[in-house]
Amino acid sequence: MTPLWCVRAATSEDAVALTTFTCVRPGSSAGAAQWEQEVEKFIRAQLALWAFDPYAQDGDPRLLLMLTSASGELVGVAAHERVVLHDPASGETIAASKIEVVAVTSGWQGRRFPGEGTEPGPRASDVLMSAVMTDIAGRVPPRDARVMAVVHQDNERSLVLCRRHGLIDELTRPHPAYRRLVTASNSSGTSA
Repeated sequence: MTPLWCVRAATSEDAVALTTFTCVRPGSSAGAAQWEQEVEKFIRAQLALWAFDPYAQDGDPRLLLMLTSASGELVGVAAHERVVLHDPASGETIAASKIEVVAVTSGWQGRRFPGEGTEPGPRASDVLMSAVMTDIAGRVPPRDARVMAVVHQDNERSLVLCRRHGLIDELTRPHPAYRRLVTASNSSGTSA
């Protein structure tokens, strides 16, 4: 059976497609939530520059695109990079990954891919988030001991998505309106 989607690393040729990426929900552009507008603006104006900046190699930036297999329609984008987390209690530093963005186009938000029989298929957002976590786990050198994301405190859908994928602990807030979520620590050095 042919998969219904593909997730691939973006190339510099994909930069133009990102300039029209829309994740603000239809009919809400005037009253769209602050975080929706911020994410859409970042993807359109900065994401390609961030991902393909030759001076950013130390951060190992990765930009992933999720497309439908049938038409090649852009479903979502995700990006992550290498960071170092500092544990103030122990003074320890941990090689980690920061999820820079996970966004599904407005036309795919809340949608699922077809399932088998009467079973619902996977949510597009879960497929994309799983792809990001898998991509992070495959980086060399390893940097999946901890995975972090910053999410607006009112963005319930993203907070729930993060929790479903293991980002359950909260670090200090980078801003009063934003939560910094991280995967739980475990003794084997890999994310749970």
